[in-house]
Amino acid sequence: MKKIFLLTVLLFTGAISFAQEKAKPQYLMVVRFKTNFKPSSNEEIQNNIKKWQEYMGNLAQSGDLVAGYRPTNEGATISGKEKSIKPIPYVANDDLVSSVLIIKADNLDAAKAIANKCPVFELGGSVEVRAMMNVAGQ
Repeated sequence: MKKIFLLTVLLFTGAISFAQEKAKPQYLMVVRFKTNFKPSSNEEIQNNIKKWQEYMGNLAQSGDLVAGYRPTNEGATISGKEKSIKPIPYVANDDLVSSVLIIKADNLDAAKAIANKCPVFELGGSVEVRAMMNVAGQ
């Protein structure tokens, strides 16, 4: 009985160790769009929405999507030592954050390849890709 128990414990801890070794690193994708972008037609926007649905669906289906968020256009920006408040989200160079995604990828090059397929580029946007560090501990 002891041998079965020890074998079960060894197999279980080995499975946990194996799963931890195989976990892919996580990457943050900050998606920005141009606030001054003018679509040529409503159809252009509708086509882009369909491509976003497909893109997100493919990420979810592959298991590479950890989380995805889309902030609203309402917000405020607090900055400086004075903590001055602007009653709008932060915009720089006409870029506004439109989505934040957390993905899994083998390495930065693989994460960049995932980001490169993002439909935001069709509308003049950009994607920032950064490796995530776990600062909360395990």
